[in-house]
Amino acid sequence: MIFFNRLAAISLFVVALLPAARAYAGEPTAQLSATVNELVTILVNTPVAELRAKGLPERALKLVYDRFDFSELTKRSLGRHWQALDENQQREFVNALTQKLLVAYGRTVRASGDEKVEFTSEVINGNLANVQTKIVSSSGEFPIDYRMLVSNGQWKVYDMVIENVSVVNNYRAQFERVIARSSVKELLAMMKHQES
Repeated sequence: MIFFNRLAAISLFVVALLPAARAYAGEPTAQLSATVNELVTILVNTPVAELRAKGLPERALKLVYDRFDFSELTKRSLGRHWQALDENQQREFVNALTQKLLVAYGRTVRASGDEKVEFTSEVINGNLANVQTKIVSSSGEFPIDYRMLVSNGQWKVYDMVIENVSVVNNYRAQFERVIARSSVKELLAMMKHQES
């Protein structure tokens, strides 16, 4: 679980550290690419020591919160158990999972600099889109697909598929195992405890 949390967090934001190359530019891709470019500018100008000590700068956090729908990511990760939580508990769970992802990222190291993100394709199906990218470096390449939904004209990421593993599906499997041994409310308590 720790390994995947790190991989997900690193991959979630590795795009922010890498120059973007667009092969296809529909609206979801254009919005994601614009976020990536802005994050690159912020993070390249922020010392690694500062990132590790303080986490993401406020401007970077704003970009992340604007482009990622952590509420939808959490809801899909919990699946049918989402309804077992009241509105306040749902909000607490979203905050706990979001912090888990952001903290894990804040503890990672910056990319070596020879990587780049290639936006390879985009499929739009109504209010959903899938933007396929690949991270290319001298040591190889690996795919990251961004599953997005549109809300008020903004395409938001609600899941990522990293080397054919969905972040949402992975968390759902982990959560199901914990809930099977205890309850969704116990899982929330564990998530909040990890946050502190």
